[in-house]
Amino acid sequence: MDRDDAVRSTNDDALVCKLSAATTGYLADPFVSVLLKRLPHRVAPIMHRGTYVRTAALDALVARFMGVAAAAGRRSQVVSLGAGSDTRFLLLKEGRRNPGLYVEIDFPQITSKKAMALARGRTTKPLLGDFQVGAGGAEIIAQDYWLLAGDLRNFASEILPRLVRMGLQPSEPTLFLSECVMIYLDPTVSDAIVAAAASEFSAPFFVTYEQILPDDAFGRVMISNLKARNIELPGIFAHPTLHSQVERYMSAGFTVARAIDINEVWDKHISLEEKARLARLEIFDEVEEWVLLSRHYCISWTAKVSDGSGLSQELALRGWLSSD
Repeated sequence: MDRDDAVRSTNDDALVCKLSAATTGYLADPFVSVLLKRLPHRVAPIMHRGTYVRTAALDALVARFMGVAAAAGRRSQVVSLGAGSDTRFLLLKEGRRNPGLYVEIDFPQITSKKAMALARGRTTKPLLGDFQVGAGGAEIIAQDYWLLAGDLRNFASEILPRLVRMGLQPSEPTLFLSECVMIYLDPTVSDAIVAAAASEFSAPFFVTYEQILPDDAFGRVMISNLKARNIELPGIFAHPTLHSQVERYMSAGFTVARAIDINEVWDKHISLEEKARLARLEIFDEVEEWVLLSRHYCISWTAKVSDGSGLSQELALRGWLSSD
């Protein structure tokens, strides 16, 4: 398995975790089973919690972004980098909360499977509306949803110009979402993606979920386990801490940024009522392991808001998670 194949295999891991979490009751997601018909095995409770917290936090950030844009009377756009088998657009569309445009980009080996599943799915096809299948079955193009094949290493030179030609509007608020994606790229490539978002869009936002802290004992084991699968994380050494996660955006020209680890998300941004609900689903006795694991994953978010954009810089980050 070459390194690209190894990275693509992480999508399968995430999909199994999400279906297992949905089957157990952590998540309400009727669409994940369209992409994975049968659960090969039930994952450990710690993976259920991690999947839940990751999903809940990113959902809150995407929803907050759309709220900020709507409050300013603007059309929101979401560009999901390396979207894999994510179902967020479908859930938003079902709840009639979808942005003006939702774009997903990934390797054609990933998008071709997803395009076939969505185009044939009894519950998913109606949500797409009128759509066209392109790139030999690897793409779906609908009015408010584009599933596109592409290599993010060519983001600035090929993908972004194509998006603009297709109708992505750099003048509108646009959220770039990287869910364990940029960390697999060479830092010069991922930094170029962030820089392009900051320079080419009038009101860009960026949300990133990825690993941090490679140099402590847990981090070294994490890196070693991934290397055994031929998976490298070059981005973790370029942006290894919460502070450096913030700095990657500020140095690219963004005006405000925040980063917190997943342990803080669980402790401070998941309600007591929700924690009580989750506790009833299954026994969870991996508390110490959870603290170690969750401190090695972070969520960062940033915005570049100019005076003439109609968006408030203070509003751009305040309240993005429940107790901010």
